[in-house]
Amino acid sequence: MPALPTRPLGRTGFDVSLFALGGVTYNTLGDAEAAAVVHRALDLGVNYIDTAHSYKESERKLGPVIAERRDEVFLATKSTARDAGGMAAELEESFRRLRTDRLDLVQIHDLHTLEQVAQITAPGGALEAIERFRAEGRVRFVGVTGHRYPSVLARALEAYPFDTILVALGAVHGAVRDFYRAIHPVAVKRGVGILGMKVMAYGFLKDHATDAMRYVLSLPDVSAAVIGVDTLAQVEANARAAAAFQPLDEAGMQAILAAARGIYEQRKDQAWFIRLDGQ
Repeated sequence: MPALPTRPLGRTGFDVSLFALGGVTYNTLGDAEAAAVVHRALDLGVNYIDTAHSYKESERKLGPVIAERRDEVFLATKSTARDAGGMAAELEESFRRLRTDRLDLVQIHDLHTLEQVAQITAPGGALEAIERFRAEGRVRFVGVTGHRYPSVLARALEAYPFDTILVALGAVHGAVRDFYRAIHPVAVKRGVGILGMKVMAYGFLKDHATDAMRYVLSLPDVSAAVIGVDTLAQVEANARAAAAFQPLDEAGMQAILAAARGIYEQRKDQAWFIRLDGQ
């Protein structure tokens, strides 16, 4: 298999593989299965792993692989804590679970109200704790993520010099709620690395998997597609798609958006799609 292409991750100085490994699906795997998936991804050239304190067993299952191969990976985790005390406590637990003494990226997770933006940036807010860890050399970069309201995320990028943003850029979101259009101008202006999640729409785009990845990676200035996997076959398929990546033309972009909208219309009463509507 050809080497995985990379792109600059904003102003971080890190070149990220186009296929980045998401961590939420490890909850469904046994410890040995999860380790095998991660090892295979790293063997194939994936160099970015994303997880979160709230992903139940994900951090713990990643720990043994991280302990063995820490220098091969840009390691990112997330926390939903909004105050400094909660953030510090969750990060200490993440360090223990992941069996590492340093994190490349800590992200404020699922930011979705302007009140939360004010809270995390105020004295005693979550960013105060992250900055303390950063000053100690335990955290390198600071990011933000969101699933719901694009305008809130754009405001967050204006309120604090985040290094990265992880946002729902999959075709279903592109067809129904365009996060990209809201965050792209301010992210580029401020040198923020853009990472796309919800690429496969929780598996609802599995029959369009290659084009679903191509859609996200064809959006200008997107650094990588963060995709959760739970089988070796999925790791290898995503790595092949990333290695062979060619941008979709406008007709291809519109075709995957049409397919995504059709899936949304068929399934919008289901929980994942109801959340997409912000209800």
